[in-house]
Amino acid sequence: MSRLPVIAVTGATGFVGREIVRQLDASVPGARLRLLVRDPERRPLPPELARHVLVAGSLSCSDALRDLVADADTVVHVAGAIGGSTAEAFDQPNIVGTRRLVDAVRDAAPQAHWIQISSLAARRPDVSWYAASKRAGEEVVSTGIGDYSILRPPAVYGPDDPALAAFWRLLGRGWLIRLGPATARFSLLHCADLAEAVVRLHQHGATGRIATLSGPQPETGWCWADVAATAAEVRGGPVRTLPIPKRLLTSMGTGAGLWGRIMRRDLVLGPGKARELLYPDWVCDNLEIESALGWRPATRLRQALDNLPGWTRR
Repeated sequence: MSRLPVIAVTGATGFVGREIVRQLDASVPGARLRLLVRDPERRPLPPELARHVLVAGSLSCSDALRDLVADADTVVHVAGAIGGSTAEAFDQPNIVGTRRLVDAVRDAAPQAHWIQISSLAARRPDVSWYAASKRAGEEVVSTGIGDYSILRPPAVYGPDDPALAAFWRLLGRGWLIRLGPATARFSLLHCADLAEAVVRLHQHGATGRIATLSGPQPETGWCWADVAATAAEVRGGPVRTLPIPKRLLTSMGTGAGLWGRIMRRDLVLGPGKARELLYPDWVCDNLEIESALGWRPATRLRQALDNLPGWTRR
C-alpha cells in the first residue's frame, strides 16, 4: 500500500495560504498537511482540518523548518513579506528565509516537489525592494532545489483579504479609488484559482519552470475603467473614479515609509509599493501553465464581487 502524501505549507494562515490548505485538504485524498504557524494557540485549525499538524515556528527557525518538511512529498512555500520600510525587511523572509527552507528540504526531504508562490513583480526587480526580493527568492529555489515549480501570480484578491476591504467597500458604494495611471493595465487572480493551480501542480509533479497565471480578463488585461464598468454592472448603479495623482501617491509612499521606520512597523504602502502601482504594465497570461496542467481560471470578477470583504450592493 502506498504511503499517504505529506504536504508541508508555509504561510498557511494568510488569506492565500488558507485557501491553498482548504483545497489541498479537499482535493488530495488522505493527504497529511503540516502547516507552519508562528503561534498555534492563537491560530488553531478549524474543526474540519483538525487532523492535520501545526508546526510552531517561522522562516527564521531552522529546527522548526526541518520538522515541517521532514519526509514531505510536496513543500508549498507561500510565506513572505509583502510590506516593509527597508530592503532588509523584505530580504530577511523572502531571500534568507527561503534559503533556510531550501536547506531544510535538502537535508530532510531531498525528493520533495517544491512549489513556490512568487509574484509577477519579480519580472521587474528594479521597481521595488519587494520585487527584487521575490526575484532573488526564485533564484535561491532554482539553484538549490532539483524538483521545483514556481508560480508568478499577479495581484491576488479574495474574500478573506482584509487589506483591500476599504477598496471594495468604496467600490460597492460607487467610488473607484484609482491607484495608478488611467492607462495602466494589469491582471487579477482570485485566490481560489491560485489554490487550484497549486493542487494541480502537486498532482502533476515538478515543472522546473517559472510560470505566470492570471484570472479571466479582457484581451489586453484589465484597466481601471474595466473594473469600474464591471462594478457598475454588478451593483446596478454608476461608479465614479477618484484618481490619486502621481505626486500624491509618491508622497504617500514616501511618508508611509518614513512612518514605518519611525514606528518600526512593516507597512504595505511605501516608496516601492507606490512605484509598483505607478508601473504601467502588470499584465500576464496563462499559456505555459495551461499547456502543462490543463488549468484554466474559473472565477470572474463580476461573480466574485458579492463575496469580497466590504463589498455591498447599492
